[in-house]
Amino acid sequence: MKIYIISKRWIAALRVTACLLVILACQLPCLMTQPAGIPSIPGAPAGATPQANPAAVIFGPGPFDLLDPAVGLADLSSYQATLMISFDGTQAGQPSQESHTYVMLVSRESAARQITVDAVDGNPALFFKAEANGVSYELLEDGTCIASLLEDGNSLAAEWEPSGFISGLIGAEATGSETVNGVTADRYTFDERALGEAGFTESTGQVWVASDSGVVVRYLLTTTAGVEHFGEGVEGSQTWEYNLTSINQLVTTELPADCPGGLVDAPLMPDAQNVNRQPGVTIYSSAGNILDCLNFYAEQMPTLGWKVLGEPGVGDTMAVADFIQGDLQMTVIATSAGNGIEVRLMMGPLPAPVPTPQ
Repeated sequence: MKIYIISKRWIAALRVTACLLVILACQLPCLMTQPAGIPSIPGAPAGATPQANPAAVIFGPGPFDLLDPAVGLADLSSYQATLMISFDGTQAGQPSQESHTYVMLVSRESAARQITVDAVDGNPALFFKAEANGVSYELLEDGTCIASLLEDGNSLAAEWEPSGFISGLIGAEATGSETVNGVTADRYTFDERALGEAGFTESTGQVWVASDSGVVVRYLLTTTAGVEHFGEGVEGSQTWEYNLTSINQLVTTELPADCPGGLVDAPLMPDAQNVNRQPGVTIYSSAGNILDCLNFYAEQMPTLGWKVLGEPGVGDTMAVADFIQGDLQMTVIATSAGNGIEVRLMMGPLPAPVPTPQ
């Protein structure tokens, strides 16, 4: 059996909505067919047969509803969210076992977030995406890291938050409280009824919700079903295990070494026009001349912690100046253009020194 990870954009398009009359409206994810063109990264099983009459769904008998498993996450300064999805069963009569893990790291202080999908047997990660300071990064299959401006509605929080892949609940039963993942949490148990799957699957689950904030800190679900749920020729058990850890603690995200630089953090000349910001480079035009540009950056950059690297190169129509800060280098290029200049600011890792021939 194949387990796929697909973004919540696809899940939202394929979910079956289970409504509790007109009082509650809650999307409870069902298992769905893998859309064409989506890469085989784990997430949802390969087949599904939703219940024919969602209006007749019988929910759990308990008092607790979890309509949004991501509730409260936006209020946390940092956290690590881990979701493991595994399957143990048969496909076409042959044993089938798969397991994959999502790990999302979030640090709002550094405006950074990353998601990794781990492979098995120590192989490199199947999937890596990150975002930091308005830039989105992705590691391609060939190991190349690409960067682009982060677009509204296309963030990792919107599409890849692990809690967004676990099922909501209606009617879970309270069973006390305990400390889980360092947090005092209320514990609830549930079965297939709370998932809206009575008569469709056999499920057992538990969820721990932080007593003070309502954040889900742990979630366990095992669903056993046959072909009517998983698809033709597939039967067995699927397990979802979610844990929220490092809550409001130091979380460090790290980009691969060859990723492009982020947005250039440097001032623009006062009359800057036609500004174009891209990862690692900012381009704009000015009515000044190349010496005006050199003088501006020679004055401004040291006040921001940048040090001059060597003497600037000045020609009749172009000037180049370099600055360093830590392991970063900023290059300012001013080129004569029409009645003014074009200024290009380029930021990236400081080049490694060239070895001296022996």
